[in-house]
Amino acid sequence: MKSFVVLAPQTAASLAPALRQRATLHGTQVDFALVEQRDADFDAQDPKHAHSVLVQVRAFSCNYREKARFLDIAQKPAGKGYLVLGSEFAGTVLKTGPAVHHLRVGDRVCGNGSVEPGQDQPGLTTQRASSERQVHHQDKLFRLPDSMSLVEGAAFSIGAQTAYSMVRRLPAEGMQHVAITAAASNTSLFAIRALLARGCQVHALTTSASLEPHLRKLGVQHCCVLGRDGSYPHLLQNHLANLGLSGFDAVLDPFSDIYLRKLLPFVRRFGSYVTCGVYQQFAEQQPDAFVHEGLTVAEVFSLLIRKSISLVGNNLGTTADLEQAVADYAAGRLHINLDTVVTDGDLGRFIERSYLAPDRLGKVVFDYGEPAATPRPAQQEAALA
Repeated sequence: MKSFVVLAPQTAASLAPALRQRATLHGTQVDFALVEQRDADFDAQDPKHAHSVLVQVRAFSCNYREKARFLDIAQKPAGKGYLVLGSEFAGTVLKTGPAVHHLRVGDRVCGNGSVEPGQDQPGLTTQRASSERQVHHQDKLFRLPDSMSLVEGAAFSIGAQTAYSMVRRLPAEGMQHVAITAAASNTSLFAIRALLARGCQVHALTTSASLEPHLRKLGVQHCCVLGRDGSYPHLLQNHLANLGLSGFDAVLDPFSDIYLRKLLPFVRRFGSYVTCGVYQQFAEQQPDAFVHEGLTVAEVFSLLIRKSISLVGNNLGTTADLEQAVADYAAGRLHINLDTVVTDGDLGRFIERSYLAPDRLGKVVFDYGEPAATPRPAQQEAALA
């Protein structure tokens, strides 16, 4: 089976350039490859596989947080081996254990990253989503609707589950005007659709003026382009004043380290602020003055208290959140944004659009298509042994 991997420096050096793809990210040289691995072990008669499912992956995608993982291995000069990448996948069920009750051979599935009280395996289904054959507990898989393609399924679960969880955690009343930061990020694109389906007025905040037309096509009523030169307070004040608003009812924010300190003054009293992540996840990122602008930590907590603002941290979501997202998709209320689908094995194109393209809008999906037996080159076999 094939897997998309980042190669440790010594392993990369032993491979011919034709067998790897090199890219520079945050000043670090990183080597990627598609490698052949041994097929996943699955024995339906083994008690440990009673509740397990063998999946043939047809398509996968990567997420922003994976940068930290592959930069870590790429920066160890003496390192050997490789790290399998991929956060989301979609495929078909090949085999099931005898205790599997809600999936059958031939079902089309994606990962279910549910995080719920009392759950045995909370969180992402896998961090090796690019591996063509995978074994998972039945509860960590979700059946795709017939109307959703496998390529769409490989770009769906994490963003949809997270966004719908964030929207669910807003108060049921008084949330008419909701701001979404980093509006072109994958999570925010899903959140925009979820809020529109709920009837909210969406205020898309972005630092890229070129993305405003695309956001309006999604149905966003109000866009505010934030300058990166310290002008954001003035821009936000004008944005709210022009609409006759004293503040946002709520903010949904995938990058709290950038926006929390900037936006909190623009949230109304008794408003809500829901965040699901941070931007600077690895030390190699270049310092950015815009990231560090805003209130001090003491001022943040003082303002939260004085204005009775609810601050909510959110990690992924529940199975019910994923079900609601699928229901909206089936009803035509939720669209899956695909930036690029790589269908010809062009690994370089996949890497460039996933990690290096500033104009990317939506997920980049690698489509394996139908499985085929591809012999592994002898040089690759030796290097990876």
